Amino acid sequence: MTRSIKLGLIGDNIARSKSPRLHRTAGKLAGFDVTYDRLIPKDLGQSFDEVFDRAQGGGYRGINVTYPYKEIVSAKVAVSDPLVRGIGAVNTVVFDADGPKGFNTDYSGFKAAYRSVRGDAAPGTVCLIGTGGVGKAVAFGLIALNARSIRCVDLDPAKAEGLATALRALGSDTRIET
Repeated sequence: MTRSIKLGLIGDNIARSKSPRLHRTAGKLAGFDVTYDRLIPKDLGQSFDEVFDRAQGGGYRGINVTYPYKEIVSAKVAVSDPLVRGIGAVNTVVFDADGPKGFNTDYSGFKAAYRSVRGDAAPGTVCLIGTGGVGKAVAFGLIALNARSIRCVDLDPAKAEGLATALRALGSDTRIET
């Protein structure tokens, strides 16, 4: 018996996203019948909150969230990881009986990939080029991995300094520079 899972992606400018095909294929390989809907608020004539509520009450097991809603959704979900709360952006939501749970797979995926290659070795000094959404998630991952030093570089110096300030506020032993 094949189990069915209903998933979706909320974001703008996602009409060409390959995520539906990727998730349906991965589901099939794992023995699941996956539906994966593109949920574009503008196209649905609804606000982000309306689309999110529709997904939560409409039988979806989870959703991916992309630009420009990753920060907005973080206020609507429970986030158990304090570093993900610090990032302030969620890209994956799982709907459970006790409410929606938020995750940042840029953060957790970076940490897992790092550990698969480097094991328990801590990062030394890292030059982080780009301090936007994914860069921010990677920076918080580097803190979790106990990097010795992170040098934040961005074309927008204020953005790099903003991330550096957020990282310093964590109180870790990692030296933060811009």
